[in-house]
Amino acid sequence: MTDIMEDLAFRARKILKRQKEAGTVIDREAIAKIVELDAPIFSLTTGQTITTEQIEAATRLLLTIFVTEQGPALVLRNIEGARPAQWYVGDRRKPGPFMQRYLEKLEDAGWPQESIDELEESTVKILESMENPERLGSWDWRGLVVGDVQSGKTASYAGVVNRAADAGYRIIIILAGMHNILRLQTQKRFDGDFLGYDTDPKKIVPGQPMPVTGVGEFNAMLSVDSVTNASLKGDFSQVIAEKANFSPVSQPCVLVIKKNAKVLENLNNWIARRSAASRAAPALIIDDEADQASVDTRDQPLLEDGTFDEDYEPKRVNGEIRKLLTKFDRRVYVGYTATPFANIFIHDDRRAEGFGDDLFPAAFIVQLTPPDDYFGPGGVFGTNDEADNIGIPIVRPLEQTEENWIPEKHDKAYLPRFNGQNVIPPSLKEAIDAFFISCAARSGRGQEREHKSMLVHVSRFVDVHNEVHRQVEKYLRETRSMISNGDRETLERLQRMWERDFLPTTEAVLPTVFGRNITPVTWKQVLENLADSSDKIEVMTANGKAKSDIDYDSYKKTGRSLIAIGGDKLSRGLTLEGLSVSYFLRISRQYDSLLQMGRWFGYRRGFADLCRLYTTDDMEDWFRYMATVQKEMRAQFYEMSVTKATPKQFGLKVQVHDVLEITSRDKQRHTALRRSSYAGEGKVQTVMFRDKATIDQNANVTDDFIRSLGQGTNNPTRPGSNRTEAMGTLWSGIPGRQVADYLRNLTFPPESIQVNGAKLATYITDQLELNELTDWSVFLATGREKRVTIGDVKRNCILRTPRTDENGVLASTERFIIGTALSPLDQAIDLTDAEFAEALAITNAERASRKKPATDVPSGEFIRKARGARPQNGLLIIYPIDPDKALVEKTDRPVIGVVVSFPNSALADDRIYRINSVAQKEEQ
Repeated sequence: MTDIMEDLAFRARKILKRQKEAGTVIDREAIAKIVELDAPIFSLTTGQTITTEQIEAATRLLLTIFVTEQGPALVLRNIEGARPAQWYVGDRRKPGPFMQRYLEKLEDAGWPQESIDELEESTVKILESMENPERLGSWDWRGLVVGDVQSGKTASYAGVVNRAADAGYRIIIILAGMHNILRLQTQKRFDGDFLGYDTDPKKIVPGQPMPVTGVGEFNAMLSVDSVTNASLKGDFSQVIAEKANFSPVSQPCVLVIKKNAKVLENLNNWIARRSAASRAAPALIIDDEADQASVDTRDQPLLEDGTFDEDYEPKRVNGEIRKLLTKFDRRVYVGYTATPFANIFIHDDRRAEGFGDDLFPAAFIVQLTPPDDYFGPGGVFGTNDEADNIGIPIVRPLEQTEENWIPEKHDKAYLPRFNGQNVIPPSLKEAIDAFFISCAARSGRGQEREHKSMLVHVSRFVDVHNEVHRQVEKYLRETRSMISNGDRETLERLQRMWERDFLPTTEAVLPTVFGRNITPVTWKQVLENLADSSDKIEVMTANGKAKSDIDYDSYKKTGRSLIAIGGDKLSRGLTLEGLSVSYFLRISRQYDSLLQMGRWFGYRRGFADLCRLYTTDDMEDWFRYMATVQKEMRAQFYEMSVTKATPKQFGLKVQVHDVLEITSRDKQRHTALRRSSYAGEGKVQTVMFRDKATIDQNANVTDDFIRSLGQGTNNPTRPGSNRTEAMGTLWSGIPGRQVADYLRNLTFPPESIQVNGAKLATYITDQLELNELTDWSVFLATGREKRVTIGDVKRNCILRTPRTDENGVLASTERFIIGTALSPLDQAIDLTDAEFAEALAITNAERASRKKPATDVPSGEFIRKARGARPQNGLLIIYPIDPDKALVEKTDRPVIGVVVSFPNSALADDRIYRINSVAQKEEQ
């Protein structure tokens, strides 16, 4: 079925692409029409019978290809006179032979058309930020490209390399991770994406042409030299390099090397012996994972005048990279990372004698935008500042402390034990069961030849990995045997998981962007594939002692199914193909490390609903927080690009967490802490008490507050063109001190760190001293649920249900926890029509920058920005929540939840950020 479906889709894609280029709107209806019309012709010409299911599958595949949306990259460049002259114009911008065959390969691989178009355009923007390779003289540029974890950064820099080769860059060096496996993975990728031939020594026959692969299948006539090869020992070697054909004057030459000080030193020594003509060839150095190892963590002394002492030697990897740059007369350094915190924290003025400037991206920063169906932190976990973005329901909480199989702190000698037995805990058994089902369901969808992987990341120690491997292998072997023998208890257990977990999750994911290419399957289809798909699963370790890489290439025809157990090698750069189930215990308390460990991010087209992440509640909360931080960072890049600021003009900041570090402390040495504020923020309460005594107490405090407000406006008209009524009562002109007293008198759970009555009240009273937040609007929202008395008036509660796990069990037995209390439009209840229109216009302008459709609901961020024109006005929203539906202790009083919406303020100062050296100069 898969071959016929793909062939049918390939034919239809050609027609649809021509229609799109002619201006036709490509939607599901247009796609279905073309596939249905072409199916009989395809059947006649091939003799194949086309089924309705194959037509539907081809339509779904094409829906992903043509309906996937992707916003443009944001580009921040240095000022005129201190940046490359305009050179990448006219015909030079058009794809040359290298780039053309790369684009053809991506299309053949089924990339969404919008993603191919955006990659073509974003690589143009990066090239024009670099120098014209034909310009003589000496030049040196440092840039940074920021993507998302597992979002296609390698595809981007492969595109940049292809364009650079077309433009005339001749020496291309890829710094590819810190492990042999990661370097090998990148080498293989570049064999297919740029070289066009396989450099694996095992596949090369002396006297025969190099085996063609990847882009070489589209045009094998382009010549590229490679000094490294696709074997574990294929890293740069001076002995091998001396024998290689290194002629960068006439054609491109590629080196894919490990980011290792000794390897870099050897490379520097070898390059120093090359001819002057070779060293004068324009060089492009791509630094993958540029925040790892490349950043100088040593403390460079300052002189009395405040400048850096240039008689200084940086850390070895950083120093060797900077030496490498000085070896070439004409060079461009481009760092790539998903976690740019350490890079933007590099001091922008650092330099040292013999090493040159540090790696601060002074020339340009490019922020890539992933497609809308990118399976990333925001999509999986949601963000804290968007009420309507709570992620998708694939996270399954586990109790690490309660199970006590592997504690958070342990050493390499630790032996994992559950209840004293040499077995895996129930949560990991459940995760492996989920993997059995996921593999079988994917086979039922016609994906039997696709790779399928599971990640087990529970420790950084190799010896612990070996113990875990034995335990996982034992459970896999036993369960697989039960499945093959039709064991009734095992099959009933898996069927219960399918019905209670997988079916409702698929139903929830289908309406989202992740559901575009999902074909629902039945338990019967899963069962039919369960034994065969389970038999294919193998267990392997991926760590420093592994003798080989994770080889997917040899399984192209059958697909590989594996459970990978590892630590550091699974935390950076390594891609697990078809990753669907992740079991994640290992704790890191740094933004960058945690995000990089999220190997489950990426693209899960056709099986997003079958993905599962088993981890702790803390980890889920931290990833949601980091998704919010990433969103805020992108907002800064957006503002930077709109204002035409440059990396050396626009200071950047990163919000500080109570528990987590942004990056390692020695990478933060040139930052400074600054207090920001609640200004421009909407604080939404999501954690409340469940006990009757506290619920009643907060309701009584609210009664007194409401009575003190006097007469309000019932069911006020909302601002904007729709003029709808809001259910509730609105009061205006309420003194800020009165609001502060109310918040201070409420009782908040200690877990509610951000939405804390005392902190909120203190901020309000501080702002009163600045003549801000003096006059408030208070909105008591009502709904259609249980009727209660609030402030001597009968009112209907709103509905907010508690968070539960996949089995309907409460997320907490001690607290009433919800996704959010806020209804998006309520935050705009106090805006004027003009302010509402302004907030909506800014919202849609920002959405347009990401190629998102327009909305009629302004975002909370821009609502608060619009209100910022009058910083004396804040908004308090009170939500009386139905206690019966909340499943709290029995009471007739409502559960009180609050939202505090603060206007922007130039005077406020409370939240804590780390700011980089550029931002510190802005204060001077």
